[in-house]
Amino acid sequence: MTKITGHGGAPQILTIDAFSSDGSGIARTEEHGVIFVKGALPGETVEAEMYSRRRDFSLARTLQVLSPTPGRVEPSCPVYGSCGACQLQHASYELQLELKAGVVRDALIRIGGFEVGPLTCTASPDIWGYRNKASFPIQAVRGRPTAGFYQANTHRLIPLDTCPVNARPLNDIYQAVQTRLADLPLYAYDERKHKGELRHLVIRAGLRTEENLLSFVINGRLSAKQVKALAAVSRFLPRSTTLTLNHNSKPGNVILGARTEALVGDGLLSEHLDDWTLTFDTTSFFQVNTKQAEQLYRHVRESVRGADEILELYSGVGSLTCYLAMEGRVTAIEEWRSAVKMAERNMAANGLEATLLCGRAEDLVEGLKEKYDCVVLDPPRGGCDRSVIDAIASLKIPRVVYVSCNPATLARDARILAEHGYRLNSVQAFDMFPQTVHVETAVLMSIKSKT
Repeated sequence: MTKITGHGGAPQILTIDAFSSDGSGIARTEEHGVIFVKGALPGETVEAEMYSRRRDFSLARTLQVLSPTPGRVEPSCPVYGSCGACQLQHASYELQLELKAGVVRDALIRIGGFEVGPLTCTASPDIWGYRNKASFPIQAVRGRPTAGFYQANTHRLIPLDTCPVNARPLNDIYQAVQTRLADLPLYAYDERKHKGELRHLVIRAGLRTEENLLSFVINGRLSAKQVKALAAVSRFLPRSTTLTLNHNSKPGNVILGARTEALVGDGLLSEHLDDWTLTFDTTSFFQVNTKQAEQLYRHVRESVRGADEILELYSGVGSLTCYLAMEGRVTAIEEWRSAVKMAERNMAANGLEATLLCGRAEDLVEGLKEKYDCVVLDPPRGGCDRSVIDAIASLKIPRVVYVSCNPATLARDARILAEHGYRLNSVQAFDMFPQTVHVETAVLMSIKSKT
């Protein structure tokens, strides 16, 4: 342990010996135990101030790096440190990959209870300008509707001119809309009062098709004048941009509502993944890093090779389904009805076949009677409901490929599978989100053979 110098509210000299999944460095001291230090990297000695003490740990922020790690670099974004979107711009890309692989390994050991050797993280083909989707909250700043990103762990808006991880079409559209928000006959949303119409901008881009989508997320009903004003924004956007209204009048942090209407164009856009063209809408899930999604999906395809009957859960618009359908007969389950409709369209457009079922995985899996050789899971960040894991085990599906953007819930669910007799065969991390702490992981598990 490191002995803290100083006392009370005085700055502390800390040695960082580990890394947290939220991007903080970790120091351990005799006096305060575990300290999570914002802005510090493993191997560094920093001067830090503690700003919160909890029962089992303390929180601190870096004031000065006294002994930097060789992997420390200067962040390129002018609002880095204020904006909460990125957490690792101060680390070289090689170090980012190392840290993310470590986060996955730590979760599988600490939460999953597995014995895991050193892991690697597959690099993203692009580490800047890779994002094909961005959501910008709108607030009143000096009385004017303004879009931006939230400060870390707050809902305080950080206005910005451009974002270096967003693809150019997103930045172009964002800038065009930002300069015109104040001229619209609508008010910025106030989440405390639940008043104001403009909640979010959601911008998506097909980076290979050059198709774009802009959606205004709206609170409440709009007048004809207001709708006309929003539609007129399209005059300042690229000609290939469709414009939609998404209606979300529920309080809370969920960005998109269930109902979307097209204002300009058909409200859809397309993107190419390898040999396939995928069409989706405002609310559909589609991986934000197009090139890295291809690497992930190719890996999953390799992992299911040899399986004749494949069950896919949380299948979305059918992006991964296209890859799986090249290996076997696919039964795909997705809860979001509009996504299922998109998947039906995408399967037909790409000359592929799959059985597509609409419903919650936890409601449908238990009733399946077919015998499957492999199941592919790609759930939301919260992971799978326990009943889904139990049903997979009861169906005695011999092979499980689990794709996750949350190492903690992945490890939790993998542990449950292990309790049902599955063993961990392989783990591969993918950097879907360069400059951030987030990481995608694919694990392969199989039923232990009885001897």
